[in-house]
Amino acid sequence: MAHWFHRNPLKATVPLKFEGLKKCAKGAKCMELLTKLKASRTHLVTLVSNPSNEVDDVTVVFMEYLSFLQGLVEAPGGGESKLRSSVTFKWTNTLGGKVPIIRSDAWFEVVSVVMEMAIWHSKHATVVAASDNISLDQAKEVHRSLKLAAGMFLNVKETLLPKLPPTDDKGADTDSRVVEAYAFQSQAEAQEVTLARALELNHKPSIIAQLASETSLLFIQARDSLKTLDPQQFNKWSTYLTLKACVYDAYAQCFFGKDLLAQEKCGESIKVLQHSAALCEHAEKCCQSYARVRGAGTIARPERLPFFQKLSPMVKQCLDKSTRENGFIYYQKVPADLPQMERQQVYGLATPEDFTLPPHHPLWTEETYAAFEVTAESPEKYDTKSSADQEEINPIPEPDVAPAKLPQPKTESGCTVS
Repeated sequence: MAHWFHRNPLKATVPLKFEGLKKCAKGAKCMELLTKLKASRTHLVTLVSNPSNEVDDVTVVFMEYLSFLQGLVEAPGGGESKLRSSVTFKWTNTLGGKVPIIRSDAWFEVVSVVMEMAIWHSKHATVVAASDNISLDQAKEVHRSLKLAAGMFLNVKETLLPKLPPTDDKGADTDSRVVEAYAFQSQAEAQEVTLARALELNHKPSIIAQLASETSLLFIQARDSLKTLDPQQFNKWSTYLTLKACVYDAYAQCFFGKDLLAQEKCGESIKVLQHSAALCEHAEKCCQSYARVRGAGTIARPERLPFFQKLSPMVKQCLDKSTRENGFIYYQKVPADLPQMERQQVYGLATPEDFTLPPHHPLWTEETYAAFEVTAESPEKYDTKSSADQEEINPIPEPDVAPAKLPQPKTESGCTVS
């Protein structure tokens, strides 16, 4: 499924020397902690630049760095850390270009790092999903990475963002609307894996219809989170979310129509499948719109993939069958109003995996923390607006995920999860 996912760029940062913290450090234990803190951050920034790295390898370094950051946000004995403002951190936004946000706030670093890791998980899922003849184990890895990403985004929105002082950074990665959109998107894409498996195993049409409907709804919620943000900045991403919502709505209506025919409600089936055919046409137009819209990130090309290409013929086949059966057997009137799918409890829905910050690193003893001496000159002072205007951070180079050159899958839907 290469080029099935749209991915915004990674956040970029600059190497840090932690000079403000170094001024506070008194004694060998403080210097040891500072040295390992710097090395951990450097290692993590290197690892997340490559989405092909192993999840376990990146996670170990990620959690280690967060455990070091704990001493900068919370004192080992409890309460806010005296070191919170000792270091100036710089991060670009995923859709903000090269100009960074600059904050002398360790909580800003925590938020940025967790966001970066969540984005890395989504990109790692894309790389694994692009594999030829994706195996069941690979599908599980994609599924878990997307659920982990969703959980991290939710933690940022619900737990970490409230720790930052209010800002007017609209559309930044510290804007709750942006974080919410990422969370919904990651959950929706995890749901896509569940749906692909259900299609592969030929589950009941009613189950597939419900799964597809829930997936479409998640993409709609992600898109709606961006509605009040700058259209020029977020149009590419928003168009992708609209496209995906339309595709899965078409799938939902197609299998809903199949289910109605199985219940001998042929007239209603025809009406629903006609609506599904219209949604297919709209999805094709969305693909064209998405291709025309300018914006950052790796580009999805769903119109090139069997899962999308087989949708319209499948809907037509189902509609022809319902029309034929109605003409020969049922003679039912096609209703003027579109029948509505009854929402039912659906098992197998993807739920975000819980994420919490790790405890303090063992080097953060109360004795070591007390040895850091903060003076009025210790914290790094930075005039955010004037300084940000004077510098830029180059984006992290990211490899393109080339589409797999495979024959058309033999499954009805074009899904291959074996």
